[in-house]
Amino acid sequence: MKNPLLSLLLLPLMLLLTFPAQAQEKKDYIFKGLPDYRIDRQTKNFNQLVIKSKSPEGKELSNTYEGNLVETRYYYQGPSGTLPSDLQIFRNYQEAVKKLGGEILSESSSNRAFFASFKRNDKQYYMKVSAWNPGYTLEILEIAELQIDVEIIDSDTMLHKLEKDGHIALYINFDTGKSTIKPDSKDIIDEIVTALKSKPQLKVKLEGHTDNVGGAADNKKLSDSRAKAVMDAIVAKGIDKSRLSAEGLGMEKPVADNGTEEGRAKNRRVEMVKVQ
Repeated sequence: MKNPLLSLLLLPLMLLLTFPAQAQEKKDYIFKGLPDYRIDRQTKNFNQLVIKSKSPEGKELSNTYEGNLVETRYYYQGPSGTLPSDLQIFRNYQEAVKKLGGEILSESSSNRAFFASFKRNDKQYYMKVSAWNPGYTLEILEIAELQIDVEIIDSDTMLHKLEKDGHIALYINFDTGKSTIKPDSKDIIDEIVTALKSKPQLKVKLEGHTDNVGGAADNKKLSDSRAKAVMDAIVAKGIDKSRLSAEGLGMEKPVADNGTEEGRAKNRRVEMVKVQ
């Protein structure tokens, strides 16, 4: 008598018909996952993935690719005694890659992993599937160039941004969970002071912001104390306190996705706002 679960697992995975993944249910990214698994996903806007392949002579090659990486861990929660084999997992994904016109680059039984590449919507992807009990990990990397987000923040840049946009985000480092400014942010404080000294009539408000980790009340309190710490540091360097104000807004005004570490890092900021 055939095992219905086994028959289901041996069916090729159905490819999603639309892209990107944000338009789909949260559990799906390019490929539908196998049944009876729950997932844990991390999206990294820029990372590396080591891909192994075979040369025509059969020699193992390793190449490191860079781009946007989505890593999904699947944990089996199906009926006891019916855990899918590594081979079942691999063959399902391999069939799906072939349907995309992709290529299986190598398969290692000892490392319980296989590597593949494919194209979709004119984008190049590399993929690694790793098996472990009781689950498997699917890593998909979309080839992409690094988007440069870091800019030199000096007093001239601050004044230009304040004049053009009315505000500027400053990434000042604090001790974790505290309002103590770390020594490596001393240069940013000095540049703020230089900017304010060059424009004696300029008044600014310092707004503290956090990510969404922790409670709303605690984040608001922390952001408020951090904004005031920056204000105090500026005053200590000779700026009249009457030109400054400070307020913490907590996690109320994110500028990036709190679902990623990169996004949370952007949301942890102190903004300098021009007061009219």
